[in-house]
Amino acid sequence: MKLLQLPPHYRVKIEFTLYMQIIQITIVLIHQELAYNVEYKTEQGQSNYCGIDYFNDQIKDIQFEIDHKGLTTNLYLSSTLDSNPWDESWGFRNFRLYIYQCPSGCLICSQDDYQSDCLVWVLFDSFYTEIDPNLFEVEGWNIDNQQVAKKKKCKSVPIICGESLCGKDTIISKNFYSLPIHTKMKIKFKYLKVDSWEINDQIILKVDGEIKWIASLSLINQYQYSLCGNYYPEVSINVEVTFMHSSTFALVQILNTLDQDSTDESFGIRDIQIYIEQILCGDQIIQFSEDCDDGNLFPFDGCFNCKYSCVEGCSLCHKGICLNCFYGWVFQNNLFICLRIINLDQQQQQISLQTNGNELDYKTVIECRKGFYLNWISYQCESICGDNFITNTEECDIESEFCHECKFQCSSNCQQCQFGICQVCNKDYLLQNNHCVQTEINNRCQCQEICGNNNYAIYTLEECVCDLNCLECIRGVCYECSNNYMLINNNCYEIPVTCGDLIIQENEECDDGNNIEFDGCFNCQYSCPIGCKDCKLGICQDTCQYGFYLINNICSPICGDSIQADHEQCDDGNNNEFDGCYQCQYSCPQHCSDCLKGICVACNLGFLLINNNCINNCGDGILNLEEQCDDGNQDDRDGCSQLCEIEFDWICKQGTDCTYIKYPIFKTEYLMQKNQYQYVKISFSQPVQSQSQVIYKDTFDLEILDLNKTIFNITIKDIKPVQFLIVSDVQYILQIEIQTNLNYQPILKVNLTEQLYSIDDAPLKNTIDYIQLNYPNYMTEEQGKFASAFQIISKASIFSIYGSSIILIILGNSLTFWGILDALQQQSYLKFINVQYPQTLIIYFESSELISIQSLLNSITRLNRMAKVLEFPYLESYEKFQFYEINANITEGLRTEIILFGTFSFVYLIILITIKIINNLEVNDKFLRFPKFIRFLQKQKRKIYFKVIRTNGSLVKNALLACSWDLIFMAFLEISIYHDLAFYKTFVRLSIALIIIITTLIFILSQITGILNWKKQSFHQFWRKKKDFFIIIKKVLILLILVFYQHEQELQTLILTLINLLYLIYVINFKPLDDQQEHLKTLIMETSLTLFTASTFLNWNLLSHYIQYTQRVIISWIQISLLVSVLISFMFFELYNALLIIKQKFIKLIANRNVPKRQEEDQSQKQNNQQKTERNLQLKRIPIARVTFSCQIHQTV
Repeated sequence: MKLLQLPPHYRVKIEFTLYMQIIQITIVLIHQELAYNVEYKTEQGQSNYCGIDYFNDQIKDIQFEIDHKGLTTNLYLSSTLDSNPWDESWGFRNFRLYIYQCPSGCLICSQDDYQSDCLVWVLFDSFYTEIDPNLFEVEGWNIDNQQVAKKKKCKSVPIICGESLCGKDTIISKNFYSLPIHTKMKIKFKYLKVDSWEINDQIILKVDGEIKWIASLSLINQYQYSLCGNYYPEVSINVEVTFMHSSTFALVQILNTLDQDSTDESFGIRDIQIYIEQILCGDQIIQFSEDCDDGNLFPFDGCFNCKYSCVEGCSLCHKGICLNCFYGWVFQNNLFICLRIINLDQQQQQISLQTNGNELDYKTVIECRKGFYLNWISYQCESICGDNFITNTEECDIESEFCHECKFQCSSNCQQCQFGICQVCNKDYLLQNNHCVQTEINNRCQCQEICGNNNYAIYTLEECVCDLNCLECIRGVCYECSNNYMLINNNCYEIPVTCGDLIIQENEECDDGNNIEFDGCFNCQYSCPIGCKDCKLGICQDTCQYGFYLINNICSPICGDSIQADHEQCDDGNNNEFDGCYQCQYSCPQHCSDCLKGICVACNLGFLLINNNCINNCGDGILNLEEQCDDGNQDDRDGCSQLCEIEFDWICKQGTDCTYIKYPIFKTEYLMQKNQYQYVKISFSQPVQSQSQVIYKDTFDLEILDLNKTIFNITIKDIKPVQFLIVSDVQYILQIEIQTNLNYQPILKVNLTEQLYSIDDAPLKNTIDYIQLNYPNYMTEEQGKFASAFQIISKASIFSIYGSSIILIILGNSLTFWGILDALQQQSYLKFINVQYPQTLIIYFESSELISIQSLLNSITRLNRMAKVLEFPYLESYEKFQFYEINANITEGLRTEIILFGTFSFVYLIILITIKIINNLEVNDKFLRFPKFIRFLQKQKRKIYFKVIRTNGSLVKNALLACSWDLIFMAFLEISIYHDLAFYKTFVRLSIALIIIITTLIFILSQITGILNWKKQSFHQFWRKKKDFFIIIKKVLILLILVFYQHEQELQTLILTLINLLYLIYVINFKPLDDQQEHLKTLIMETSLTLFTASTFLNWNLLSHYIQYTQRVIISWIQISLLVSVLISFMFFELYNALLIIKQKFIKLIANRNVPKRQEEDQSQKQNNQQKTERNLQLKRIPIARVTFSCQIHQTV
């Protein structure tokens, strides 16, 4: 026995020379296959060739083939000899094994496979394939019989498991992950049955829990004994199972139904190989993940690498079909390709392009400047005569008799002409009104042939007039008369009145009122149908002749039965009008003027007679009904093509005079997406008109490709509608609502079913246009309720914060209000990040309008909206600013700030006036009698002074910082939009914007002072004091990125995240705020902003293919929760502060109420003490008093 490892093959061939004695059967096994089994007899051999004399020895050259595809082959040679080798023996030599290899590059194949058939199979993994027992590894698969995986040898063949190792309840399994994209799987392995299996014992292969193969090995012929086990027939087979599979995960299990101990029933496995059938791009078969397969690898042909691709220059394509082109390319509607535009001036005499002979490269189109068109014969830009635009090669370009082919020209017989005005006429002509008039006129009469008899009628046409009762008259000859008249010798004679009046009179057999022959009554006498032999009273009694059919007792032919009978001139069995026979009468081919029995003799003017057909003779200068134009040649690109069709951008009058005129172009433009609606503008490159009285918007055929019409609504809004026969600028707006979410950007198809025309009657160049819409922003009703709930929570939190802040202001703490407002305003600017937010976030951001200063004061402004002083023109912005209808006019943004600072100034003025009034009252003589009132006024004045001095600087500073968001934003937005410098108001607005920006820069520079000396101070302390510097820098950078990076959503998001992250690091490291509560609030706000902007990348357009809308909605809930949590935390902080101050005020108030009582008690106690003191000193006081009194008396006397 020998184990060999073979390269990929599908068949083997074996050759060897066999030496033997005695009668025997030689068996050659390749695995379980009995490849060779032949009985040889003694008489076939030769005497004493190998050994014993009295036996005939034999030498046989053996050769055979067998199908085989296994990785290894186990050769087993045996015989039926049963005696001692000295008595019976055999041997072999010259052993050769040949293989039929698979096609180049194939790892597995069958006999009928071509290279393209087997190259699709790729080896994903293999196990237990070594033939050297020392290199044979046991790792890789799981053994579920609670035993450690071991290897064993069957003779010299290493296997996994084996006798007494694997048997009953043994499951060999492995999980395969990250399988490449595939459509099929093939599993190969070598399985060995060891020992005494029963008939019911089976081997089972399962993949992902499904049975893919099952077999009972005991039913297979068994020729091998005791190779691996104990004296029982054994089986070794190659298993190969192929099945459909496309998952990236696979669980492969090899099981059995054995019911005895492994010492009695066991098995072994080796050579496990897992193949997958990968998709082969280029086989022109579309499989699994392939969008297309055109059999090549050419780019820009609509299919590349088996994925739809756009052709070169294409900006929008659907399933490989180009629908629109980039700027600088022209879209060819009929070919769905883009042609590159090359702009040429008239001065360029020749162009250098890739050409094929005289043909220009089909991927290139040339566009000349205004007033010129491209001559495709000379490849030169030539002036367009008749477009009312004078170029340097034209003298004139107007519709006038003095301008011919764009050159000045006078009337005929003019001798001297200047600028189209005749100065001198020829001889015998008189100059009159710039025209030359002949002085002598000769009148001559000419004869014309007008009659059919080739005579000339000089003075009258009477010779050519037929009888008035003639229905068909050609050149004076009558061929058919009207009713009641009969045609005799080309003249119409009246039929006697008595016949045909439906009254049978004398000498009349019948009277059917008509003059139709063979209808039973003709000329008031019975008549029989044609072909009738036996006729009574006009009714045929016998059978009809060949070609006639008895219909209503009348033998009549049937037209179309291919039998010519009766009055039929022909019968070709069809109803084709122009094939020579129509309705069983000779007919002329189309456009034939003269024919004989269906054969055309002459064609109409402008047609050629070819094979009995009149073919249009395009290029003969004669316009016919089948031609749009005919300019007398078959040259393309001169207005009339070689097929006599009017070319694009040309108008041909009367079919011959072609003028180059630019056709109006119908175009669509994507405007924006607002909530669940998307807006598309329909416009035209030129003013257009309608030539039919219809409501034009009703003629629109609107369709979203690959989308059912029941799940989208499109509303057409008239902005500038089309008018009947009135040329005007036309514009429509489409409002599109898609009522489902898609993982791709849908394409809108707009088809104008009614043609429009320019002022020159030039039709639209295109009536169909395509535009790619954005991903739908659809929100379910349940999601809307959740978003509204978050919005309510947000608004409630904001109002609570405002309410608490107002309380704090009343109680004397206004700094908190400005700090919170300044911090929260940044949250309101997150909506301007130019990504497509889910509808849930858009609804939430509506509540953020309450945060900004401008929105906060809009309520005041709205009360005065009718005032002209507060009205400012609306300037349209762009991108997200246009979405939120932000007025880019900076004066509109300054309105609220003017009101705010005007209010501050008014309050400050009132305070100054109040102080002045108090000062005047203090020195007024009338109030000197009331010292308590004076002391009260002085006390109030001191309080006002204290408040003004303490809050004046900080109030203005904090108000400016809070308003700086809006001021800097409006300044940047004003600068970013387009300006018409022809109006003085533009300079005013720009000056205001520059003043704001310069002021901001001055403030920043003022904060930089001292930075050069920071080394002399504490590093940490120095930068901690620069809080205002970092705040203003952060604001400027954020607003700068928001305004000027609207078209770069990826860069915008990344920079904003970086700015927020750096500021967060600054706050964490330097702790610029002394108040722990304010520091904590700053950390919460900055952390939420950083996380929000960092997660915004999930809404990038380039990730829309990978992140579904439902997933983005889930992420938006997390983002909303993040923002709402900031508001809620701020609300609790402010409520706590308000309650704390109220508590302090309340305690102080109670304390102040107790002061008067204590003062009275102290005063009464003091008085009592004083009284006691006075009593003790009373004796001493009396003498003194007396002396004083006596003295006083003395003095008075």
